[in-house]
Amino acid sequence: MRVLLIEDTIQLAGPVAQLLRDEHGHEVELARDPLEARSLAGPFDVVVVDLLFEHLSQEFDRRRLRREVRPTRDRMLITGLTAVNDFRARPDPGGIVLWTSGEANRRLHLLYAEEELKIRAYCSKSSGTGKADVLNAAILAAAAGRPYVDPVLSAYLPSSHSHPISQTIFRDEKHRAIWRAIALGAHSREEIAELTGHPRRTIGNLMPDLLVQLLTLDPGIQAGKPLNEIVRYANRNWEFFLDDAVRARFP
Repeated sequence: MRVLLIEDTIQLAGPVAQLLRDEHGHEVELARDPLEARSLAGPFDVVVVDLLFEHLSQEFDRRRLRREVRPTRDRMLITGLTAVNDFRARPDPGGIVLWTSGEANRRLHLLYAEEELKIRAYCSKSSGTGKADVLNAAILAAAAGRPYVDPVLSAYLPSSHSHPISQTIFRDEKHRAIWRAIALGAHSREEIAELTGHPRRTIGNLMPDLLVQLLTLDPGIQAGKPLNEIVRYANRNWEFFLDDAVRARFP
């Protein structure tokens, strides 16, 4: 089986790729990030994609902290979701496995991947016996069109009682604009109004509703003052709110 592994940590990608070759008989190619992956000719039976790439996140974060990014004009953060869209657009897309750690700032990406992109194969980097056995199981499932959810990541995926992102924090264009402005560092009504183009009064009026939608999506959050809670959540999850692939789907 021909597999593409998109992973920026070569100390992890190299040994895992070798195990997939030696122990499971796959032909494996490596790409450091979604941009490099675009240059690789297919077809691939399965693409294994990391979610966040440290060098891309660090470069974007420097621009973000210097206030050099405009939410409607500039390219946003490139993540594994860009690679998913790229390979889904190919004539012979193959299966997709999201391969990521179980850190809290991946949760929104995983919810989005399940709800909007209909990804069905998920594998944690921390699972297995030190070999590539769990990842191989996910690869085989993705190639066959079967679901595979690593237990380490199951808590991050939607449950039967979940409310989708598209119906909560992303249900309205103004809401999305506010989340992105805050993730870019606008923490006052005046700064948010400047980045979004919406009046300061509108921003203030929308804050209680944004908090209600956030609590609907994530009931475990302890409610406080709306602006404070929204700023705190956006800061923790800025990689999701500023994801280029997410913005393309939800302008």
